[in-house]
Amino acid sequence: MLHARIRTPHDAFHFIAEVNAYNLQTLRQHVRQSLREDGELTISMHIDPSDQRAFERYTAPWLPALIESGTAVELNVVRREG
Repeated sequence: MLHARIRTPHDAFHFIAEVNAYNLQTLRQHVRQSLREDGELTISMHIDPSDQRAFERYTAPWLPALIESGTAVELNVVRREG
């Protein structure tokens, strides 16, 4: 499971979804739109340990470039209580 929070100086958006190619592409689109609208954002993501490999595979084409461009990215792999 993925819980992402996209924060801009003017807004915050929460994205909660299963870790799969479609959902991570949708997250990428939200990030790109937020950057176009505000030009600055921070994204915080929490994923389950069991989803780490899939997350890395699906974000490899775009997440490193986002980080290199200066966007603040926080990623935590956490086990959910419950």
